[in-house]
Amino acid sequence: MSSPSAGPRLVSDLPAPQAESLTLIHDLARRAGVVRGRQQHAPELVRLDLDRSIAEITAASRGVPAVWINQAREYGTANRVWRPTTVLRDPPKNNVIRRGFGRVVADTNRFVDMATVSVMRHQHLQRAGIESEPEPAVAHQLRRNMDAIRTRIIHTAAAIGMSPAQRVRAVTVTDAHLADRLAAHRPLAVDDLTALWRDLATPAVAASVRSSLASLRRSTRPPAGDEAGLLMPPTTQELLTRAHQQLIDATTADGPSTIGHRIENAVHLALPTTATEPDNEAAEHHRPTSQPTDRSLMPGTEL
Repeated sequence: MSSPSAGPRLVSDLPAPQAESLTLIHDLARRAGVVRGRQQHAPELVRLDLDRSIAEITAASRGVPAVWINQAREYGTANRVWRPTTVLRDPPKNNVIRRGFGRVVADTNRFVDMATVSVMRHQHLQRAGIESEPEPAVAHQLRRNMDAIRTRIIHTAAAIGMSPAQRVRAVTVTDAHLADRLAAHRPLAVDDLTALWRDLATPAVAASVRSSLASLRRSTRPPAGDEAGLLMPPTTQELLTRAHQQLIDATTADGPSTIGHRIENAVHLALPTTATEPDNEAAEHHRPTSQPTDRSLMPGTEL
């Protein structure tokens, strides 16, 4: 997405998908505010807040800056009118290093959301008795997007000279983080998960990453992933596998043991004997030369 022009930027200036996302966030926040004014703990609030969280994730995946997402939510909560002529706030003019650190954190969060949405959708499909991936092209694109996001995390951290302590804060994915995102997605029906999954798998994500990587690669070469003492983000395969394990643990704890056993067996059968990850530098250009004919639903093994 291009940087804002010198003059005020209006909602009507945005690409249609971005404008639609902001309008939806505003509407959901406004409706929740009305309900909350009548009853602080109304059951309807849970669904409205969940829908708004999904809308915000979708907006971020479409390249909407956080400052505009926050503005739409704040306007809705305050019951302020949101029009095509609404003037959007200027993105914060932080220095390059601070912007870079925020980019790494945001990309890590998106990386986690891609993995957790994927495994939750996988679970829904398995429970519905669907044994093969119904949308293999979308699944393949999601994996490419995840590889691209991970590559940008590495390049950005190198470009801004991120310290070891900053890396720990920015790129570490804890079990608690995975569990929190899985819990956020758990109430969603399969149709809702699939819609969110498709948004995260849009080719625009990888295209946006390629654009930003071009400038980063001109200024620095990222360190090798095996450099001693340098913390790296988990690989796409590692993150998907960990998200699956978190889902198994949560299902075993919350549901009948037979359900957890069935999912665990399905994951065990779907996992490849040896998981591989494309080289970071080549992640944008690497493409498989053939597609397997027997496609498992295991996210990360669609390729």
